[in-house]
Amino acid sequence: MRPSDSRISATALLLSRGIRCVVLHPDDEDGATLTNHLRRMGFKDKAFWPIPEQLPADTDLIFYALQSDNPEPDVSWLNPNKHALIAVITYENPTFIDQALNMGAGTTITTPIRASGLLSAMVFALHHAQQQRQMSDRIERLEKKVLGVRQVSEAKAILMRMHSIGEEQAYEILRHQAMDKRITVEEISCALIQANDIFSWTTPSTVHSRKN
Repeated sequence: MRPSDSRISATALLLSRGIRCVVLHPDDEDGATLTNHLRRMGFKDKAFWPIPEQLPADTDLIFYALQSDNPEPDVSWLNPNKHALIAVITYENPTFIDQALNMGAGTTITTPIRASGLLSAMVFALHHAQQQRQMSDRIERLEKKVLGVRQVSEAKAILMRMHSIGEEQAYEILRHQAMDKRITVEEISCALIQANDIFSWTTPSTVHSRKN
C-alpha cells in the first residue's frame, strides 16, 4: 500500500461513520455560514445558542465559538472521552489559543468562516480525540495492571503470615482458588485482602482495645 493510500484510508475511516456535528455559535453570519458549509459537505449538524445543558447523545464533533468576554466558560457539556472539539476564534491571540488548549480542542478555525480548510480541521480534531481516547484507555489498563500486581503481592503476604509458607506456595493457593471460582488471580487477591481487613477489625483483641 502506498503512503498516500494509507493517509486517504485513515481520513475515510474517520469520516465514514456519519459524523454528527453540533455547532455552538451565536446566531450570526458566521454561524449560518458554518452550518451551511457542513450541510453542503454532507454532514449532519445541529446548531445551538445559547448552549443547552445537554447536547444530543449522538454528538461526535463540536464547533464551539470562544467569546472574548467569557475567558472561563462553563464546559460541563463537553465529554473529552466522547467528543471531538474545534474551537472557533475571531482572531489568533494567546488568550484564545490557551483557552482552546485548556478545553482540549483538536484544532481551531478562524472567522470569517471559509469552506477551505474546514474538512482538514474536522479530520485533525477527530483524529486528536481518537488518539486521546486510546491513550486514556491504555493508561486505565496500565493502572489496573499495576493495582492488580500490588493486590496479588499483598494477598501473598497475608497467606505467608497466616500459614508460614513461602511466596511460591502462597501464589499457588491464590491461583488454585481463582481457577476453582473461575475468576482472575487479581480478583481472588482483592477478595482476600477485603476479608482480611474485615477480620482484622473483629478479632477479640481488636474489639477489646476499641472498647477501651
